[in-house]
Amino acid sequence: MFSYRVGFPGWKLAARLGVPLRVVVNVIFDSETGYFTALSDDFNPEAGIAAEAKTWDELVKEVESEIEEAMEFIFKNKHEDEVTPFFVPVAC
Repeated sequence: MFSYRVGFPGWKLAARLGVPLRVVVNVIFDSETGYFTALSDDFNPEAGIAAEAKTWDELVKEVESEIEEAMEFIFKNKHEDEVTPFFVPVAC
């Protein structure tokens, strides 16, 4: 499936046009603490994604929530029109 990466030139226009978006999230597992940590700088400098959870499923929910909040922050502060981006969580 075609998707356009958040942070690349024109991604906000692509979102407004309904193009599926992709966010690259780096995940590490700390075996000492037993927590997954997810970070993404695709939304920088306007917003950032950082989440931590004990399980993979919890982490996915946290990241999805963070992405939703970042999109709301970016589009509600810059544009009054409603944008509903389409994200497909992908585990690598």
